[in-house]
Amino acid sequence: MHDGDVIMDRDGRVSGMVAGDVIVRSGCDVRISGMVAGDVYVEAGARARISGMVSGRIIDRGGSIRVSGMVGG
Repeated sequence: MHDGDVIMDRDGRVSGMVAGDVIVRSGCDVRISGMVAGDVYVEAGARARISGMVSGRIIDRGGSIRVSGMVGG
């Protein structure tokens, strides 16, 4: 369980439950396989692969996004 927001400023994976938002910084390659209670922000030049559940929205600020999970917002 991650309380609050998670800022990904390097390549990696987000799993488990995130109580806030996930922010994927430019240049990062991130896999999200858990549940995000907030929104997912993908900055320009970032890559996000989402196979989990996002209760909020996915906001694309110029990145690359692939979704095979569920988005609620």
